[in-house]
Amino acid sequence: MQDLDVALFALINASAAAPAWSIYFARFASDVLPALLAAAILGAAVLDRRLRYACFTALVSVLAVWLFVNVFRSVMPFQRPAFYGLGIQWAPQGARPGFPSLHAACTFAAAFSLWCLPWRVPMFAALAVAAVVGWSRVYLGLHFPLDVVVGVMFAALVSIVVERGISRPLNLALRAYMRPRLRAKRART
Repeated sequence: MQDLDVALFALINASAAAPAWSIYFARFASDVLPALLAAAILGAAVLDRRLRYACFTALVSVLAVWLFVNVFRSVMPFQRPAFYGLGIQWAPQGARPGFPSLHAACTFAAAFSLWCLPWRVPMFAALAVAAVVGWSRVYLGLHFPLDVVVGVMFAALVSIVVERGISRPLNLALRAYMRPRLRAKRART
């Protein structure tokens, strides 16, 4: 498995001959796209009440993923490709562990959280953004492909658990709590 991971990394990582625009785009994708996705989800939730459930699910999922990945990295510090002298690292990362990819995991957690929406277009758009972020992490030499794949799988699992285990029960409890108050308010008017 490690040989396949290294071979895929060598295919995806930008070489010294890579055009400058591709490096700039990959850095933009890696540094800015996750924040733009978060802003889009938050902005949509402010504009449309129906999206607040998905926004809450995304927020809790991203926080859970961030916490787990950081704890996992401190317990089992798997190194980045640059540690092994592989490829070119186009953005500074230092000696921090890189498994799984935190950027990919958090971005995919936010994207997968949108599956609870009645429309599929926002989720597919968010998944496309997350895929570009995942690609950029390998292209820039910051992660092995397996780091990104494990981040994606973990993000999917966390998003489902958060939606089913936290968001849905809280939403049902909130509705049960608010229903009698709304009836009483309507009866008074």
